[in-house]
Amino acid sequence: MARFARVTELDGKVHWVNLDHVRTLSVLKPMKGLPVRTAVHVDSSWVERVLHVSETPEQILAPGHITE
Repeated sequence: MARFARVTELDGKVHWVNLDHVRTLSVLKPMKGLPVRTAVHVDSSWVERVLHVSETPEQILAPGHITE
């Protein structure tokens, strides 16, 4: 069964990301005013994209953050 994580882009837009399609989670250097930035690299057979989100990788993969 697919597991989805809720992530929030830096502009406040919320996405549900299928964890089966996440290739890497990369912590980026902090930007002024934003202490944490994570790049979520999503790859499926239809689309490749990178989301810059405000959660840390630990928060994204926390059991309370994931739904099935």
